[in-house]
Amino acid sequence: MSFEGFVRVHNNSGEEYENAQIRLVVGTINLVEKIAQLARVPQSDVGRLGEETRRDYRFKAAKESLAKADRNGVFFDADDKAEAKAITKEGLSEYFIFSIGGTETIASGWSKKLRSFEGRQAPFRVAYRYRPAEYGEQLVRMYLLANDEDSKLGTAPLPDGAVRLFRDNGRDGLSYLAAQTIKYVPIGERIELNLGADPQVVFELIPRRTWRDEIWMHVVGTETFRRIEDGQTEVDDRAQVAGWDDHVRFDQRIRNYSKKPIDVEVRRQLPGHVRFRSALAAKLHDFQTVEYAARIPAGQTAHLEYEVVTSSGRNAKQNNVTLESTSPKAGS
Repeated sequence: MSFEGFVRVHNNSGEEYENAQIRLVVGTINLVEKIAQLARVPQSDVGRLGEETRRDYRFKAAKESLAKADRNGVFFDADDKAEAKAITKEGLSEYFIFSIGGTETIASGWSKKLRSFEGRQAPFRVAYRYRPAEYGEQLVRMYLLANDEDSKLGTAPLPDGAVRLFRDNGRDGLSYLAAQTIKYVPIGERIELNLGADPQVVFELIPRRTWRDEIWMHVVGTETFRRIEDGQTEVDDRAQVAGWDDHVRFDQRIRNYSKKPIDVEVRRQLPGHVRFRSALAAKLHDFQTVEYAARIPAGQTAHLEYEVVTSSGRNAKQNNVTLESTSPKAGS
């Protein structure tokens, strides 16, 4: 993946800037602390300052940060083509300051789009994920990479912004794939880009069989509980159902019509007292969520089978999922 970075600089200061160096602050600055210091008020009183006053102090805080970096020799001269960078840590703040080579003229009320770094070949991984809490009820295609040195990034945090994906169409042009807004990405953190559903991959969850067993009856007016045995047809007229287990056997069917093998990652939340039975190499993401993965060869269909046993009534003893690494057994 070729990665190029751009920033857009807006000049709303009311001043005209000619042949100015562009220096950017990326990261988190504890503005409340700095505004309190500049205004000589307690931090608890910063919220009582007027909006215009807070904006002025915020601007002054940023100028102080840049001036401090300049005094420490962070920046090169304007005509130096090398890009100067430095991490600054101060109090409860941590931010990254760098300059864009050359100079720019930006009139008041105008903005300009500038290249922050040239194209870099960044390795990435493609994964197909089913995570309803994050992506909704669909299998989505993800491009996964990291802001680190191994990815030929990682020399600077990435600020809030938008990532736009294009693909070489083989005709000396680009085809648009997707756009996604991202938050500040520190050095070493992952970047996850969601391209949405892939029409070449069909994802179906098919219930194959359901049954109920471990039925317990409570004789009203007593402390007596009796289990209904297989084939039993007669029960005490005074008895009522007190507990049972529901079994559902599923076939997670995935059809890969693309020309490449795909990696699929599934997370399913199973509330209640649940046993998850399968030959899949499943593991727990949390106490109520099961996850498993599979590789589907090009042009093939995979059947990922499992059984979910949910205990109810007196049979329910806890509220979590227990994994049982066995093939689903036939119910009766």
